[in-house]
Amino acid sequence: MKISDLLHPKRLLKRSITAENELSTIEAYDLWNTLQSRYASIETYKLYKNFIHDRDFDLLLSQHLKNFQKQVKILENIAKKIKIKVPSKPPEQIKISTKIDEISDKMIFKKISTDLISELYLMSQATSRSRVNDNLRNNFINFVTSHLTDLNDLYKYGNAKGWTETEPPFRTDQPTKKLLSTIEAGHLWELLNFRYDQLQLTRIFLALTNDKDLKLILDSGTSTLKDQIKIIEELAAKFEIPLPEKPPASQQAKVDPATIEDKVIFRIIIKGIQDAISKHIRAVVESKKNNNIRKLFLQLYQQEIEFYNDFIRYGKTKGWAYISPKYRKL
Repeated sequence: MKISDLLHPKRLLKRSITAENELSTIEAYDLWNTLQSRYASIETYKLYKNFIHDRDFDLLLSQHLKNFQKQVKILENIAKKIKIKVPSKPPEQIKISTKIDEISDKMIFKKISTDLISELYLMSQATSRSRVNDNLRNNFINFVTSHLTDLNDLYKYGNAKGWTETEPPFRTDQPTKKLLSTIEAGHLWELLNFRYDQLQLTRIFLALTNDKDLKLILDSGTSTLKDQIKIIEELAAKFEIPLPEKPPASQQAKVDPATIEDKVIFRIIIKGIQDAISKHIRAVVESKKNNNIRKLFLQLYQQEIEFYNDFIRYGKTKGWAYISPKYRKL
């Protein structure tokens, strides 16, 4: 059962749950803040492009700029439609003819990497706080996905050029061609533990849930968790990462189902998904050595954010989602 199946208009027999012309106060701030951050990125890129020596590096940053400019246009259009004050725009061009040898491509790479990571956390937070305007949340999700792709490409290019600092390796007695860093091994172990906990908690909620649709969603969620657990367990075994204890094969709730509301179960699950999204973002950011492991973390993030987006929309149809105060237009 996919949540999107439960959101079909004919099934809901309700008006659209998307509030195209409304924002929460938090969304209004995050729109403004994200736009300001994107303006700063564009200005920084235009400045550094004057000092780049490597042609391919210049082309890579030019692609980033195109992505930023597309995102800016989307945010500006939303702000104009809803009449939100926007920050000042950066200069159209920043041209410096003087070449400064002390500003190396490696230095620019490190600065750009740091800025991308900072902006990634900012936009991920904006995504998790967007509850009222589904269109804005969808755009934030697309921005984060694009940003992760940009960061991934930058990491791969930096690795090829030898610009990435060598992290402490995860060592075992078995030689492995594709080595892990200590933090990559740590993230695999942490994400596996986290899924064990999620699986056990989901089984408890299945026994306590009264809503039939929510039961179907949770049952589907257990299947997804089992699939992800299998993938991570196999990787952990391959790299000889010690595996944690697994949860019980079944879970019996000893609490009367009438004592806990479906609304509370929904909100606990939402908080867990938000925590998972943050863990996946951090895993991608800190995984610089092994491209395949970083790709896995990207895939796990994508599955989590898609579920989160649909689950928020589903919760709104039930009246379970927290909705912050609305932004009042001038």
